[in-house]
Amino acid sequence: MEKNSSDENKFLSVNINARDIRCLAFYFDGDIFKIIGSGKVGLPENAVRNGIVFDKNIVTEALKDAIEKASRDLSGKVNRVIVGLDGGETLGLATTIRLKRPTKGPIQKEEIAELYSKIMEASYIQAHNKAMQITGNPETELEVITTSEIYLKVEGQRVDTLEGQHGENVEACVYNAFAPPHHIKNLQSLIKRAGLNLIALGSQMYTLIEWLKLPPKELGDFVVISVAEDSTDVGVVFGGGIISTKTLNIGYLHFVESVKTKMGLSINEVENIINTYNLGNLTTSETAVVKNCLSETIKIWVSGLKLLFEDFSGVKTFPQKICLVGLGSQIPDVLEAMKKEEWTKTVPFKVPPEFSKISLSDIQKVVDSTDSIKTDDWLYICAASIIYKEIYGSQI
Repeated sequence: MEKNSSDENKFLSVNINARDIRCLAFYFDGDIFKIIGSGKVGLPENAVRNGIVFDKNIVTEALKDAIEKASRDLSGKVNRVIVGLDGGETLGLATTIRLKRPTKGPIQKEEIAELYSKIMEASYIQAHNKAMQITGNPETELEVITTSEIYLKVEGQRVDTLEGQHGENVEACVYNAFAPPHHIKNLQSLIKRAGLNLIALGSQMYTLIEWLKLPPKELGDFVVISVAEDSTDVGVVFGGGIISTKTLNIGYLHFVESVKTKMGLSINEVENIINTYNLGNLTTSETAVVKNCLSETIKIWVSGLKLLFEDFSGVKTFPQKICLVGLGSQIPDVLEAMKKEEWTKTVPFKVPPEFSKISLSDIQKVVDSTDSIKTDDWLYICAASIIYKEIYGSQI
């Protein structure tokens, strides 16, 4: 029987975090990514922490349930999957190599292969040193999960490709994201246990930034702050390329915990209250109570963010535009604190920063045909779809 070409362009995007597992089913027509199914299943506390799976059985069953929900209305089984990794699980950086050639003749394939080998070697050393600073373990191993060219230059001029170009002076800047091999193997095992075919692992920060370079945003120099479930990931972008990323281990669930502790409620009760608070539907007195419960943790978060920015290496000054995303960014106090606190005065911004929240509408080429994806906390899993186009786009 002849295989339906439309089935070949269906795939799943999965995100596994400390709070839940989410799955979107996509159909890609070569231009537009259509969401054709969605599923979300909550996880018990500590089943996943900082992206690391601690209870494989529970997470496997939850993953199967999320996939079943996303595939419920589809004809035929979709088992190809892309998994996006949070910043807490990855380490991203840009590496620049400058090469003086002995001739001005055309650049050959062999020279390019050697150049990229040097870039990868230098990038791995940089990443390993950073990981060692974080973990204190000199035996830390890393594996590349995402590679993207930021720019290529010959004689100081940008070019689309190096092969065949004429010149002595060559420069290449490449972004690489790394993750620990044991974490990659655990995810591969999990995906296999769920009966899926893993086609790619990728940095979620990278995928979102790739979308923000496109209309309607068309950003070039900017910072992304993602207030995720149990961490905050920061990516610095110049000329459309990620220069470096860092992670602060405070996120949305820490805000929830601060309210839970002070109000003596369950996590589910607190999340319901925070959702109502975010919509501005609490009474004046209730709003004041929640705001008071959040204030101390948000102050600690801002202080941590300040230290994180001050610790960025390879960044002399930060871009003006700061884009806020993630589940925690839906809490209005987070954006208010970033605007009001004086943390930016000790951080080298070119000019005073401008803050804005990124929404689903900023990814124009993703269309929800199910009309079920209503909130911006689905943004990252939607953004991961761009990996499929990078892999298969030329074959469609």
